[in-house]
Amino acid sequence: MTRPADLIITHADIHTMDPSLPRAEAIAVHEGRIVALGDNADIERMAGAGTRRIDAQGRLMLPGLQDTHVHFQLSSADLYHNASLYAATNRDELLATIREFAERHPNKAWIRGVGFSSSLFSPDELTKELLDSVTGGRPALMLASDYHNGWANSAAFEIAGVKPDSPEPENGSYVRKADGTPKGWLLEDAIWAMNRIAPGYTDDEYLEAMKHYSKAFNRRGITGVLDAMVSRNYMKNYQASFDRGDLTLRVRATSKIFAHKPLDEQLRELQDLRETYRGDRVCLHSAKFFLDGVLESGTAVFLEPRSDTGGNAELMFTQEQINRYFAAFDREKFQLHVHTIGDGAVRAAVDGIEYARQQNGTWDSRHQLAHLQVVDPADIPRFKSLDILANFQPLWAQPQPEADAIAEAMLGPVRSQWIFPIGAFVRTGVTCMMSSDWGVSTYDPFQILQSAVTRQNADAGPDGPVHNPQHRISIEDALRGYTLNAAHAAWRDDCTGSLSAGKYADLIVLDRNLFEISPYEIGQTQVLLTLLEGQEVHRDPGFA
Repeated sequence: MTRPADLIITHADIHTMDPSLPRAEAIAVHEGRIVALGDNADIERMAGAGTRRIDAQGRLMLPGLQDTHVHFQLSSADLYHNASLYAATNRDELLATIREFAERHPNKAWIRGVGFSSSLFSPDELTKELLDSVTGGRPALMLASDYHNGWANSAAFEIAGVKPDSPEPENGSYVRKADGTPKGWLLEDAIWAMNRIAPGYTDDEYLEAMKHYSKAFNRRGITGVLDAMVSRNYMKNYQASFDRGDLTLRVRATSKIFAHKPLDEQLRELQDLRETYRGDRVCLHSAKFFLDGVLESGTAVFLEPRSDTGGNAELMFTQEQINRYFAAFDREKFQLHVHTIGDGAVRAAVDGIEYARQQNGTWDSRHQLAHLQVVDPADIPRFKSLDILANFQPLWAQPQPEADAIAEAMLGPVRSQWIFPIGAFVRTGVTCMMSSDWGVSTYDPFQILQSAVTRQNADAGPDGPVHNPQHRISIEDALRGYTLNAAHAAWRDDCTGSLSAGKYADLIVLDRNLFEISPYEIGQTQVLLTLLEGQEVHRDPGFA
């Protein structure tokens, strides 16, 4: 390099995540790219009169973190503009939160909320009449934290025209009374059928919310996301946010494919979206499939019938459709991003990817299965042999009494040992990513990292209950899932994911060394500095 570096950072404890140069003391940046790493003296020699300097004070430096399964645009708007129900642990708290929001927003046409627990509350408890009692006659729609269950009031059902003889939505249903009238609870795509009737967000509302949460993600060390379900309008908004200078994250995206829509029509739509949005910072590259639902609503698909009822849910695509659709998108070089909760859905997805490979040959597809709550151990080696990536949300792998009771009743003691088997995947050599699925749960990566390592509740301490301790992983493997592996899954490991010469200077400086502290302190980590392409997008006020 003939010109001095724009920026040098010295006196850092740099863990590069690059096996060719794992550690360094200092880093030099020019025009947003890393140009050198080394010891302090070597990097100091690259400084000129106009070079910016940062003394990292011996702090840990890592690549910027990347969340490869997050509903960023939708959750930004839902949480910024609606009632937040995540903290409600009983019916009184839930109703009080909704009532207070309704009273504070008298001009809203609909009362909306997000985040109630489908493990704590049941369809028998959350009736439409109960929601009527706090919404003052206005239509109301509440989404559960898992986004697979919902709750609507009488006015909403009336506007939607849901009657005893009305049909159920494709891949969804309304919980009904004996006479066929809706009880109040919504399952799967019935939520989105109701959501389409409720007033949507304006583009300005999306942009306002994304601007806020882009900075919030930066404050927790996140520099890149993979939005797990976008529409054409979402992509337009992402591009607009970037053009305005408000989007301080890299965005890759995947768009949902539906079983009831023609394959050719959906393939053409994604081809057009990929051609339209192929930038370095805003890009669509993937096709999203939901093969099942969630355990809490009884819509997860298992290989064997449930232990409690002897029943099972049905796949949202037939296996013939899975094979045909997977092969078609794979042929056109789309990554597949597949929602799989039960081991039956996992098996169907792996079979479909194997079929696509047989039809089209091998390419650098990086197909990934997300969630993987229950996996048959016989399928884990197939991930390795087929180069399938495993996308986990480790926060869910800590004890959750209500949800665990549901899962264990469904699965029995033997299958319950294979709930979120992250450790088994890592030991088999499968490429694993750690992500949040925000707004289902927190986007805070350090809470998620701690859960991956301990599989214990954050406030329980070393002696607290452990959820399937055989599937714990190391902090090194967990961080790889947020950096190099995450960049690989988002098809951007050529320019991000490790601190390597030639890659973007997306990096973070932390207030503690994650490799040296107790794993029970990981969740308390604070981010002192976040850079995106060498530019500060977050600096802690105390980091001089």
